[in-house]
Amino acid sequence: MITHLPAALLSALLLAAPTTGPAPTTGGVPSTTLRLTVTGPAPATTAPTPEGAAPAAPASRTVILRCDPAGGDHPRAEAACADLHASQGRVDRDSDIACVLLYDPVEVRAEGVWRGRPVSFAREYGNSCELGARTGAVFSF
Repeated sequence: MITHLPAALLSALLLAAPTTGPAPTTGGVPSTTLRLTVTGPAPATTAPTPEGAAPAAPASRTVILRCDPAGGDHPRAEAACADLHASQGRVDRDSDIACVLLYDPVEVRAEGVWRGRPVSFAREYGNSCELGARTGAVFSF
């Protein structure tokens, strides 16, 4: 019976092993890669058309943010990664910054991995000031 114990233990370990493999690491820290999208506010129109054209659709921008080390095509990658690290990976956090009560909605989305942990975040903010106050540099692009 003792001769079968190592095989049984090996089988149990193989069955318990994750099928996707370990999270990629950089310097021992699980990697962070997020696809960030901001939609809105709609671009301002210079003058109404006589035909009464529909208002412009909100602009949509997407970047990739990598951390540990900071990179990707996010223009403020170091600041965005610092904000994520300070909040333990939370994209949205409390803020005491006061913003003007102007409704000019901005939708954001973050999909990917923060230090090996899955991230799926989507939210609409009332305006760009509220977005910046609640997310710091993460969506500053």
